[in-house]
Amino acid sequence: MQFKNIISGAAVLLASAPAVMALGSATVVNNCGYPIYFASVGQSQHANMQPLQGSYSEGYSQQGVGISIKLAPNNTVGGPVSQFEFTWANGKIAYDLSNIDGYPFSAGGMQVVPSTQGDSSNPTCVPVDCPAGQSVCTAAYNAPDDVRTMVCDENTSLTLTMCPGGSAKRSVEVREHIRYRVHARHFTVEQ
Repeated sequence: MQFKNIISGAAVLLASAPAVMALGSATVVNNCGYPIYFASVGQSQHANMQPLQGSYSEGYSQQGVGISIKLAPNNTVGGPVSQFEFTWANGKIAYDLSNIDGYPFSAGGMQVVPSTQGDSSNPTCVPVDCPAGQSVCTAAYNAPDDVRTMVCDENTSLTLTMCPGGSAKRSVEVREHIRYRVHARHFTVEQ
């Protein structure tokens, strides 16, 4: 009988306890028709680029530490990179896109969509959209003093989709290839 009362009391306590919300996560999805490379950088500035195999996700785990997921169309951070940046602190997740170091995905665009929207206590918990075909994304940081940071509750998950409209051409420079063909009687150049 006493055991039954203990179980009943525990059930009442659990039912009346406030629900604990799980922390959200940040996910990057490659919807482009070509490989994308990424590196998640926190307190360490070392960026070890690796191929994005479909998608990459990480939970919010370091309170007060800014995370930057660097994205590039090649396996180096030496060229143009776009950055998906977020910081978890004080029950909120602040996020943005940064093209300060280049925008190699302008042809296909990119978009961050929070899992929760329309909350009046978080009016900036909204998508960040860089439409395909625009060489400058006004929704992203393009200079260090831009103000483009959005804020949601910490239980909100963020999904960055690269090339949200589907497969796209790369936005990197294309160099013309010139082939030289030498024949015994003449010299020609093909372009």
